[in-house]
Amino acid sequence: MPDLTQLSVVLPVLNERDNLAELVPELVQHLTSEVDSLEIIVVDDSSTDGTDQLLAELGRRDPRIRYIARTGRPPSLPSSIEEGVRAATSQHVAWLDADGSMSAESLVELVRTYRTAGDPDPVVVGSRFVRGGGFKGVETVGETSWWQAMRNLRQSNDSVAAVILSRILNRYLWLVLGRCCRDLASGFVVVRRETALRLGLQGSYGDYFVRFIYLAHRAKHRIIEVPYLCLVRRHGESKTGTTLFGLIKRGLPYVTLPLRVRRSTRP
Repeated sequence: MPDLTQLSVVLPVLNERDNLAELVPELVQHLTSEVDSLEIIVVDDSSTDGTDQLLAELGRRDPRIRYIARTGRPPSLPSSIEEGVRAATSQHVAWLDADGSMSAESLVELVRTYRTAGDPDPVVVGSRFVRGGGFKGVETVGETSWWQAMRNLRQSNDSVAAVILSRILNRYLWLVLGRCCRDLASGFVVVRRETALRLGLQGSYGDYFVRFIYLAHRAKHRIIEVPYLCLVRRHGESKTGTTLFGLIKRGLPYVTLPLRVRRSTRP
């Protein structure tokens, strides 16, 4: 079984101060008893909401909480994640969204699944689209109706259109990329640090993860999807777009993404 005793959790952020104030302590609380060594690395893509001040205070209280500022560099989600992974001191890394949609409890389930995978180098993915998982707006898996989920989304800071588009794109990508993973836009993962760096974290806002998982599949890594309930955003606005035009513009590149991914030269 994989020996996961040290874990670095990377949180790429842009103006998520209020969410970090809740999520970082929750991660520390739930993961401290799961691993012998833990660090939380917040990689800030030039936030203007006081994220730096919050992390300075959290870091004074707990040296396991680290802060990396990407000030002056072009904003990039995959570059932020890769910088955090490179800075990690643990053999294993995890990364997830910092908006509260991916809970500390769910990350614990990914860690436990990784340990019992029976494989020396698996890639464990948090998945909304396997049995037991749920998309934003769902309150109880298997009980919340589609219409109730949509009503819940309308009352939140998340976009109904974004959720629908995500489901369509994930289904499309799953079919055309060999059914290697049902949640190819997850962005929620536990993996060996050296594996993450070897596969690479390249691309744009969302397509980097599609490329990462497909390359892992092509390199014969065992991909294990762990169901989790994706929660609505706690504070602030989504970075995926707030208008239908913006969402369509962001989604169009995914149509040709499988061709580009298949041409990737990394393992």
